[in-house]
Amino acid sequence: MKTFLLIFLIIFALPTYAQKMTAYKFLKQKSLENKPEATFNKYEDIISGSLAFAIGNIGYFTTDSSTLKIAYSGVQTVGIIGVGHGIYDFYYPHFESRLLELLSRKKMTRGELADGYVGLLGEMDRAKRISVLWSSSLLTMQYALNAFISKDVSQDMKDIYLFLGGVNAIIATYSYFYKSDYEEYYTHQTRPKVGAFIMPGINEGTKAGLSFTKSW
Repeated sequence: MKTFLLIFLIIFALPTYAQKMTAYKFLKQKSLENKPEATFNKYEDIISGSLAFAIGNIGYFTTDSSTLKIAYSGVQTVGIIGVGHGIYDFYYPHFESRLLELLSRKKMTRGELADGYVGLLGEMDRAKRISVLWSSSLLTMQYALNAFISKDVSQDMKDIYLFLGGVNAIIATYSYFYKSDYEEYYTHQTRPKVGAFIMPGINEGTKAGLSFTKSW
């Protein structure tokens, strides 16, 4: 009977244990693979996108060619998308590393583990929302300027710019007012309680003192 029980444990328990160890090692490996090898400047995407945006504007508002205006309008859009991507990268947490760090902590309660994980999801949703908000707002402004400020723009192109500007204005407005449940939880947890002078931290328990966080 004991021999049978031992065989049963070897067959069923060890593969489960190995699977758990493999999953942890897999997460650690993916964390190393997805971690940026080198970051020269955390604003590099924002800077490069802004340069493309500036070049597109200079070209668009100085040329008299309708064909070149369309080309420079594309450069404007690419630049704004680059800025939005840079903002997304700036706010987006390195998910695998943060999750691995969370799982590596010892003596964590279920509440602390859940608090850290939900906070991480909130940061991810916030990064996406802020990126869309900035991109759509800049595109709305750009299309309005292209339609009304620039000379020698046909009525058909003005209508297209106004339509695209209207669509992006709706997206920007929605992104400004809508927050996911995870982001709401994250911003609520990081918001300072001025009366008690205590701010509950996402990953570090309770922080004493008065501190502030940006809210978008």
